[in-house]
Amino acid sequence: MSRFLEVTRYGNASNNGAVLYQGPSKIQPDVEIVVIVTGLRNASSNTKTGPLLQTHILVADDKPTQAVVSGLDSAVCGGCMHRRRWNAELQRWERSCYVNIGKAQNAIWTAFQNGSYPDIDWDVYNTIATGLFGRLGTYGDPASVPIEVWDNFVKPLSGWTGYTHQSANPRLREVLRYCQVSADSLGDAQASSKAGLGSFRVLGSNSPPKQGWEILCPASEEAGKTVQCHECLMCDGKSGNNIVIGAHGIGGGHAQESNRRPLKFD
Repeated sequence: MSRFLEVTRYGNASNNGAVLYQGPSKIQPDVEIVVIVTGLRNASSNTKTGPLLQTHILVADDKPTQAVVSGLDSAVCGGCMHRRRWNAELQRWERSCYVNIGKAQNAIWTAFQNGSYPDIDWDVYNTIATGLFGRLGTYGDPASVPIEVWDNFVKPLSGWTGYTHQSANPRLREVLRYCQVSADSLGDAQASSKAGLGSFRVLGSNSPPKQGWEILCPASEEAGKTVQCHECLMCDGKSGNNIVIGAHGIGGGHAQESNRRPLKFD
């Protein structure tokens, strides 16, 4: 009997996950990252996503909150505009990411450091996960992880969601088979739509409003939370839907439209 099966069937509540991958980041290969799946036994209580298997992409040797301050989070988040940045006008640091890493991700990283998560046994995982739903990159960008990990992760699932900010780099675009383009501007969303790719655009304080060809996220507060993500699954990287949502989460007040040149998929 594998250790994974033992902790899944008989372990305590802290052993609700396993290590999917530990090794070099595809974004920053000199930094080791770790991917931990949670929800294998106790379903996620996230009220927006519903009971999705959650995957947390973390710097292996640096606590998530520390990695944000040091900038080492670039290994799992790349150049995402929602990372911590200096606001020269207001003379302060700001972070528009919706993930409050000081809670779940810090706790998961600490549990990993304490040896609470066994390495994945894919055969056992296939049995447990068959018919379930998953989320690529609850925190961290799925493009930082070898695509084979995600191939194995989604194989038994009935559906998934995922997002990537790395679409500007052709080397990292293979993850688009499972992920929406994270559109940092209306131009990004337009380029994605033209290329037949699904996108997900966050409406910041200076963003153009939802366009007629875009779909308001049905799990959002502004849409009345009519469904949860596990019921919707439009953000699966293959549907081609262009979704918008109002800025939300712990950093929502700092979200703004990017002024860089739009993505190109030629």
